Amino acid sequence: MPLAFSNIDWWIVGVYLLIATVPGFFCRKYIKGQEDFLIAGRSLSIWLATATLTATEMGLVTVMYMAQMGFENGLSAMVLGVIAFCATLFVGLTGFMVSGLRRSGATTVAEYYQQRYSPGVRVLGGLIIATAGILNYGVFLKVEANFIRIITEVPDLNVTIDDSGGGWKLTLAKAAAGPAATASDPTSTAPGPLPPSPPSAAGGARSYHLSSIKLVMSILVVIVLLYTLLGGMVSVVLTDYIQFIVLTLGIGLTTWWILAREPAVGGMEGVVEAVRVHRPYYGLDPTITVGAAGMGWLWIIWQTMHWLGTNTWQTQAFRTAATDSPRTARVMWSLTAVNYFGRAIIPMLWGAAAIAYLYNTRSPADLAGMDTLEAMPRLLHGTLPPVLIGFMCAGMLAALMSTHSSYMLAWSGVLTEDLIAPIARAFGLHLPGGLRIWITRFFILCLGAFLIRFGLWYEFKKEVWGYLAVTGTMYVSGSTALLALGLYWRRASTAGAYLGLLFGAAPGLVYLTTRFLVLAGANGRLNPPEFVRTVDAFLTDPKTGVMSFPLAILGMILGSVMFPRRLRVPAFETIPLTGGAA
Repeated sequence: MPLAFSNIDWWIVGVYLLIATVPGFFCRKYIKGQEDFLIAGRSLSIWLATATLTATEMGLVTVMYMAQMGFENGLSAMVLGVIAFCATLFVGLTGFMVSGLRRSGATTVAEYYQQRYSPGVRVLGGLIIATAGILNYGVFLKVEANFIRIITEVPDLNVTIDDSGGGWKLTLAKAAAGPAATASDPTSTAPGPLPPSPPSAAGGARSYHLSSIKLVMSILVVIVLLYTLLGGMVSVVLTDYIQFIVLTLGIGLTTWWILAREPAVGGMEGVVEAVRVHRPYYGLDPTITVGAAGMGWLWIIWQTMHWLGTNTWQTQAFRTAATDSPRTARVMWSLTAVNYFGRAIIPMLWGAAAIAYLYNTRSPADLAGMDTLEAMPRLLHGTLPPVLIGFMCAGMLAALMSTHSSYMLAWSGVLTEDLIAPIARAFGLHLPGGLRIWITRFFILCLGAFLIRFGLWYEFKKEVWGYLAVTGTMYVSGSTALLALGLYWRRASTAGAYLGLLFGAAPGLVYLTTRFLVLAGANGRLNPPEFVRTVDAFLTDPKTGVMSFPLAILGMILGSVMFPRRLRVPAFETIPLTGGAA
């Protein structure tokens, strides 16, 4: 029997939001320039840098898609945690790319492109980084809303506006239960705006349906917008530190309760048995695929390449740039390997536990049409007691806000520093630091609006992680080729950089273009040709990802060999793999 989200749970969530966000509003006085706003003046110590990086990358959307993978693929999905741990530990111990990036003094990855190659490469790289990052970020809200809707069961409202009698009267009432949320719009719990009631003789009264989840999510985005607008990276780091503590406690207590106190799960033995019974072919072996299910070797190869280059993802590169030394950057990444292992394994364990719980408490008919994103939230909603569920929800909101603040700052910073400022410079205009801060804030506002709009529309092919990894690969494949070969291969040239960026982004662009065309066709807006549907069906997530990295490296090598060019900044390109002295 699902447990209700009680009043004390709402109080826990409310008090947490107050404690965690208020300090972020008082950081404006520490912002002296764009460097302070974007990377906190390059002052982060090892523990603070590690905490803020972990809080950023352990978002609610992360918990959701990792748990979805655990529910769909069983314990075999945990291979992703092993891959992430090994790849990140390698980066930390050797300083692979991160030491050179920190030593270069670049604020963004694309700024390094200008130092090593040319301003044009920086603009193209910034465009690809921003496009891939914003498309990646755009679906977060939809996934997170699914979680909050199930956990809190917050009701929708009927809003009545009555202007009869010469004034305005606003009435709110709890809406009757509507149809269940669908995969296309999990935030919908009712059929949409109600038909307006007939106006009275003295005036008019109209009723509308208000989705409470959309309202709640919009309010959370606005809160994050405000403290990020005011304090930039300083606010983000401060709130991340608080959120890291709450998130860690919430995840730890929730895992203990699920495995130790819930009889329908049956502990770890029950989880393993449920996976054996309900995911018998691939649930324990990550190398096996059965039709569209399972992981498989192609997927493993793709993820290995992806995680070796994921430190170039701009939200993570900002943390590298914000550390106080290259040595701190290396130690931060070594410690983050443990966190990345945990951020995959624990939510996947929740997803696998949801197999045991749901198959023991629901009928097969109930589970047949269920969106797999809902499995983990239904497990938590059905098992956690009052207070603990409120504390866990506060932890998930901590994860949500940490991720949103960092992503808003990262992509708005790229748009300002790698597109607007270089283009203005090409026309002889110099943008002072104060103006660039305001331009960055404007883009933060635009990103918030985009998030609310786009985040409720896109439909995934299969797993959320597939979409996120493909959009990330559009950027990470090219940035890895340009950064790694730029640092460790003296012959890397500007022409090679252009080709590396274009070749690496091409598979992802084709993937997304065909996906949007097929979606538009399904909605009756377009009639895409048959070859578009064929390409969309062929380009699975692993195929797209595996093609991107070799193509980026191939483009980089071909361009550099055919059109060599002398190094622009010979001081830090060909450093030792270990990163050299701190």
